[in-house]
Amino acid sequence: MTRQTLWASTALFALSTPLAAQQAFELDEIIVSGAFIPLDETAYGRAVTIVTQKDIAERGITTVQEAIAALPGVSVSQTDPYNTQVRLRGGEGNHTLVLIDGVEALSGENGEYFFSGLSTAAIERIEILRGPQSALYGSNAMSGVVSITTAEPDAVGATYNAGLMVGSAGGREATFSGSAGTDRSQLSFGIISRYDGGYDVSGDGGQADESDRLTINLKGEAEIAEGVTAGFTLRNSDQTYDFDRTDGGATDAAGYVVDADNSAERTERLGSAWLEVEALGGRMLNRFSYEGNAFTTELSDDSDTVTSNTESDMSKLAYQLSYGLDGAAVENSAHILTVLLEAQELSFTDVLRSEDYGRSSRAIALEYVGQINPDLAVQASLRRDFNDDFKDATSWTLAGSYRLDSGARLHASAGQAVVNPTMYEQFGFFPGSYVGNPDLDPERSLGFDIGIEIPFSGSRGVLDVTLFVEELEGEIIYTPTFEQAINRDGTSNRRGVEVALDYDVTPDVAVSFDYTYLDATDANGDVEIRRPGREAVLGLRARTFGGDGTVTAQVRHVADLYDTQFYGSFATEKLPDYTLVDVAMTYQLSDTVSLRGRVDNLLDAESSDVWGYAGPGREAYLGIDVAF
Repeated sequence: MTRQTLWASTALFALSTPLAAQQAFELDEIIVSGAFIPLDETAYGRAVTIVTQKDIAERGITTVQEAIAALPGVSVSQTDPYNTQVRLRGGEGNHTLVLIDGVEALSGENGEYFFSGLSTAAIERIEILRGPQSALYGSNAMSGVVSITTAEPDAVGATYNAGLMVGSAGGREATFSGSAGTDRSQLSFGIISRYDGGYDVSGDGGQADESDRLTINLKGEAEIAEGVTAGFTLRNSDQTYDFDRTDGGATDAAGYVVDADNSAERTERLGSAWLEVEALGGRMLNRFSYEGNAFTTELSDDSDTVTSNTESDMSKLAYQLSYGLDGAAVENSAHILTVLLEAQELSFTDVLRSEDYGRSSRAIALEYVGQINPDLAVQASLRRDFNDDFKDATSWTLAGSYRLDSGARLHASAGQAVVNPTMYEQFGFFPGSYVGNPDLDPERSLGFDIGIEIPFSGSRGVLDVTLFVEELEGEIIYTPTFEQAINRDGTSNRRGVEVALDYDVTPDVAVSFDYTYLDATDANGDVEIRRPGREAVLGLRARTFGGDGTVTAQVRHVADLYDTQFYGSFATEKLPDYTLVDVAMTYQLSDTVSLRGRVDNLLDAESSDVWGYAGPGREAYLGIDVAF
């Protein structure tokens, strides 16, 4: 087992003592993927939220977008399954990097990930790293990172899990996962079939827009010699879904989205292979890795005529060297220096137009992580990206964490990040309405945050407050006049406050409160769309049935959300505020069998994150899980 996997698996047991801006955990330390090497939470100066497998199970969460939608600094907007966007701290959808088992999972065409239908089954944890992360991950990590880790073995021997869930709207999910491990090797897999039943996104009582997704995960690793470990990850996902058409000549939101039998087929392939070699008695750690992804998307109209057919591929080759500066092995060192060399290739094919595009880049990065004393930890990173098609870019990170005598912890960070133009922006699509702009430059941002984590009531509770500011230069926008994307002059600003409060009222009852205030404006001072100005989430968790069950409830209020009406005069207007209530329950029937239930939107409230598109109504789920 690699050092990284060993350290990360330790964090799986950290489930219930409150920590900054995340759910409650039992242990004082957790590990986050906020550096080239795993970090103790107290050594991490940035804002992070971690959703564990236990959180997912207790809340009855069925999709990743549900799991992260209510977290501080996160906003999720959905039209149809083709257009689900996740934004962090007011950034764009392609400013958020998505990793699945460490592999970049962004589509080459628009630089975003298709979250719709992504099940939480067989997921071990979801880490949300907020703030500029380009010094570590390169382009697309300007606003932060969503890192998803699938289930891993946690014991020697073989274990298997099966689950079945049905929903009141006709949705269903069947899962089968398992793992096998020895003291030198481990293998895990997951098979998830999810059909969501759909709902009418037009909101006019028409036909439901459905999504059907089959996903297979496989990963493993083995110690092939003393100090030498190799591993791999594979992921395959096939999805079909429906979506409606839009009417640009509509006069109001009700007429903008029109029921249609449009359909799509999408495939997702992710994979990686790596080799890790220790040297100098563990003081040096060498890691060689290859990763890649491939996406295809085919859209058809209601006459089954293919209207779009695209393919995108990414491959990345990297070498990483970590060195314990104080003479200790990397896993025990208080001062670690890491060097990264990386080369990446991207390709994009418009099948209908028989056009192929591609670009390549190389990067070198340097990072120092140090525990200066028991109370002070620092992190400094520097990266240079060399791009063949546009300007080279430099990004950096500086972060620190300091524990006060009172037990409070100060955390602060600063960083510069970049986002390269998407393939669509650089090369264009839809001749006559959107052409490429080969002269685009990468977007650049400078971000800062500072916060304090305050324990109270004998560490039964913790309050974390973080202030953040980000200034974006060269924002890429679409201009109807020139029918292409351009770099906008001036500075776009994002600033706000993230508040997280967790409190154990009794050993069996806990409450939480998360609040985000965001002020995001473009270079003209106009409000940025699809980013709530205020979002508040109140949560309750209680152990029940003599400790054999849990009951959870969540109230989420979204306010000050703006969007452009892509009809009429194309005005940007405020969407109605809304409040959603979700409840869930689990019950352990035996050591191996458990029941779970959930009701989303209990009060059947109306909601919309995009003009013309309705949010889902009330839906109930019931499931059973068996371990053997």
